[in-house]
This record gives sequence, C-alpha cells and structure tokens, in this order.
Amino acid sequence: MRVIEEIPASSSDLDSSDEDEEIIFRQHEEIESASEDSLTEEEEEEERDQKSKKAKGFRWRKERFEHQSAAAASEFRAPDELSSACSYFVQFFDGDLFQLIAEQTNLYSCQLIGASINTNVDELKSFVGIKLIMGVVRMPSMDDYWAEATRYPKIADVMPIKRFKCLSRFIHFQNNETSDPAQDRLCKVTPVLEHIRKKCLEIDSENQFSIDEMMVPYKGKKAGSLRQYLPSKPHHWGIKIFVRAGVSGIVYDFLTYTGKSTFGTAKGPVKELGVGANVVSHLCKTIRNPSECVVYFDNFFTSLPLIIHLKESLGLRSLGTIRKNRLHGCTLEDDRALLRQGRGSNDYRVDNDAKVAVVKWVDNKAVTLASSCAAVSPLKEVRRFSRAERRKVGVPCPNIVSQYNVHMGGVDLADMMVALYRTPAKSHRWYMCLFWQMADIAINNGWLLYRRDAKSLGVEKHKKLKAFRLEVADALIHSGKKKGRPSKGREDDMPTRCIQRPTTPRPVDDVRYDQLDHFPVFIDKGRCRLCSDGQTTISCQKCGVRLCIVTGKSPRNCFQKFHKK
Repeated sequence: MRVIEEIPASSSDLDSSDEDEEIIFRQHEEIESASEDSLTEEEEEEERDQKSKKAKGFRWRKERFEHQSAAAASEFRAPDELSSACSYFVQFFDGDLFQLIAEQTNLYSCQLIGASINTNVDELKSFVGIKLIMGVVRMPSMDDYWAEATRYPKIADVMPIKRFKCLSRFIHFQNNETSDPAQDRLCKVTPVLEHIRKKCLEIDSENQFSIDEMMVPYKGKKAGSLRQYLPSKPHHWGIKIFVRAGVSGIVYDFLTYTGKSTFGTAKGPVKELGVGANVVSHLCKTIRNPSECVVYFDNFFTSLPLIIHLKESLGLRSLGTIRKNRLHGCTLEDDRALLRQGRGSNDYRVDNDAKVAVVKWVDNKAVTLASSCAAVSPLKEVRRFSRAERRKVGVPCPNIVSQYNVHMGGVDLADMMVALYRTPAKSHRWYMCLFWQMADIAINNGWLLYRRDAKSLGVEKHKKLKAFRLEVADALIHSGKKKGRPSKGREDDMPTRCIQRPTTPRPVDDVRYDQLDHFPVFIDKGRCRLCSDGQTTISCQKCGVRLCIVTGKSPRNCFQKFHKK
C-alpha cells in the first residue's frame, strides 16, 4: 500500500513577493466589504419598504379608486306564450328523475323485504304532489289527512294512507350495493343533487349574484357531523348548503357542506385561502360570463387575496364585508373615532395597482367592506330614524354599502320562500330532508321563472307562490291519469258543506287538455261553464264542470271546445 504524506511548507519557502500579494489581497477585500456596508446603509430603508410590500402585498393610499364599474344589465328572451305551472316545475323535476326514483325505490324494497312494491312514475308524481299540498295545508299528524274527522279529500282521494306510508318508507335514489359512504358522504341522495344542480345551471342567469349559507332543518343524530349548528340562522341545527343565487332569489348553483370531503380528494381550487374562499371559487367557476358579473358575499368568505384571485383568474368583480384581521396592513380610522363623528362618517384606503378598495362606514356601528369594483363615491343618502330629532333623517352612505345592501339578499330571499311552504320531511332517514329541499327549490325556481316570463310578456296579474305550488301539485296528481275512486268511503257519504252551491274550480290546463277520460255524465241542471247563457245537465266527469251540447238550428258543442286549445 502506498502512503502519501503531506509535508507542510516552511516559512523559508515563501517568497517575499507572495507575502506582498497576500497583503494587497486582504486590503482589497477590506475595501470591498467597506463599500458594501456603505451601500447597505444607503439602501436599507428602501429594501425594508420592499420587504414590507412583499409581505403584505398591498400599498394602501387615500386616493380616488380608479376601477369602479357596474355589472352589465341582465337581458332575457321573452317566450312566445306563458307556460303552465307544472311545465316550469318539470324543467327541474323531469321524467328522467322520476323514472330513476321509481327504479331505485323498487330495487330498494327488494333488497329490504325481498319483494318489490311495484311503484311507477305516475304514482310517484302523485306522491310528490301530495307532499307539496301538505306544505301548504298543515295538520298535526300525517294520519289526520285521512282521518274521518279531519279528512282532506284532495289528499285522501288520491291514494290510501297505507300506500302513502309504504312509499314514504321505501322511496330511494341510489343503489346501496354500488354506493360507498366512505367515498361520498351524500351517496344516498347524490343523483338527485347532481340532477337538480345540472338543471339550475341551465337557467339563463342574471349578472349579479350573492353567495351565502342555507340551512336544511334537521335535528336528528343519524347524519353525524353533517349536521351543523349556526346560531344566526332561523333553524339552528341542520345540513349546510352553500348557495349562489341571483338578486331575484333564483338558485343557480349550490354545494353541500360535508366537512373535509366537501371538495372531494382535492382540498379546493385555492386551498391556501381557506374554506370560505374555496367555496366562492367553486361556485363562481360555473358562471357563464364572469367578466360582465359581480358577486357579493359576507365576512365569512371575504378576504383580499380572494377578491384579487377572482379578478385575475376569472375576470369576476366582487364585493363583501370583511373582518378586521383580514385587512393585510390596511390601517383605517378607529371605530370610536368614527362613531364620535356621527352617523354616515367613513374612512377608506385603496390600492389601484391591486385594484382593491376598503371602506369603513358607521351606521349604528362600524362596518368594513372590500371590493374590486366600488368604493366611496358617489355618495348616496339613506333614511334613518334619529332619536334626538324623533324623525327619519338623511344619512350619507358610500356607494359600496348601497351596492351590498341591494344585491346581497338573494340567498336569504330563496331561503325565506322555501320556509313559507316547506315540504314536511320528517323521517328516520336523514337524507330525505335534502331531497325535499331540492323539491322546494325546484318549485321556487319555477315560480320565479314564471314571474320573469310574465313580466316580459306584459302580464300584470300573475299567480302567487301558494297558488303556483297548488297548481303544480294538482297537475302532478291528475294530469295524464285516469280518475280513481276515493280511498275511504263514497262521495255520497261525505258531509254536506256549509256553502250549498260552491263555485266549481276550473281545472288546471295540464288536466283540461290531456285528452284522457273526459267523459260526459248527467247531473242536475245548471249554467254552462264556457258559454254565457247556456243551461245544461251534462258535466265532464274528470274536470267536474258543466258543459252544454246543443243541437238544432244553432248547434254548439261547448264540451268539445272546452277540452281543445
């Protein structure tokens, strides 16, 4: 083995020239380090500013906001004629969905009891129609609709109570053998949620949206952590749905909150910005023309990085209230100082490079808002009651506040309309409340679309929500079906009414023109429903109205005219 030994050089081996070169080199290093130190001292303040800007990402100034803009006006194509109420509902709950429910219900009954209950689409439509009526006509118990003392014929004549309870027990939407709750916590009702969401996305939308939570009431324990508690909502306990709705209250998109699995395997579109920002980004991705739209949300969702992300990635402008700990170095006047200045006082900062404005305004208390499309000007005036003067006085209001107040209430309006005639959803199966919530959303969306079409056609008098809902239920129960006999007793055995000769209600168009089982029968003589002076003893068995058939010199057939468009 060869051993190499390193022998250190002695001092005698070093030339004097080498020593001189080393001294010169050290002096050169000292000069360079001194120049670097002096350069650092000169640029220290500038570098510190750059670091702070990089950390905060914003440069706030009190100046004019240069990026104020408004959403484009919403335009909708007017239909040729106003459709029936059921036609608007069927845009969401169509035949394909009823067929899926019928198949899965029969399959579920086979899996559970070993035999099919043999339901079909027509029977399920009647079942849904009955539940819609129950949302308007409420009774303490489900049995009361069929009970002898409290019998309600519009429900009791459709099907027996045993059949109704059978359908309530076995109605199902997904094959249990192919679904995996570990992968999808909403698998029991996912087909219905996806179908309704797809139909909502097909609606011609407005250009101004609001995003907020909607609570589906549920107090049971079987939903596990899906059940949330929100003390600020009318129903504190329930399943939370994030909704994107228009100013009119139409629901255009929604997302059911399921905890960590809300966005599937991914953490969300912008996972570094938090859950609220992810929800907003997810719901805004489905907007068709984002550059023409503005979206509004509250302080649960709002953050400055989210506003910039929506503007840069989608071209979507946004506005919302914001919490104090999310201002990223934006220093505004203290709340107490603004309150001392009186109602209507405000303070603001803008960053025109980032295209963001932050405004604090005082009414009864201070509120802070952030936006990429609005700031203080133009100042508007709102009316507020003054205790000192004991009357309403004008209070200056920034443009950003007035825009928020006008356009933020879409989801709350949709939630309120659902709560007016909420379909009863009491069940041991937690996911049934989500199914009936979808039915109520379909009813309300259909009614709002009907109102939109009525307005575009110049129809001044339109149906109220209750009448619209009852007409949909009537059409689902009777349209295209044979008229069955009552489920309990005969019509002759029914107690006499207080009003001896009540006005016969006109059947809805879906029943009137379906050309099925409209047979003439003889009854007591009375006025024809179609012509002004005709008297007849002929009535339509299905529609329940008198219609005359006259022969001779002036023949007329009101029976035929009534049943043809």
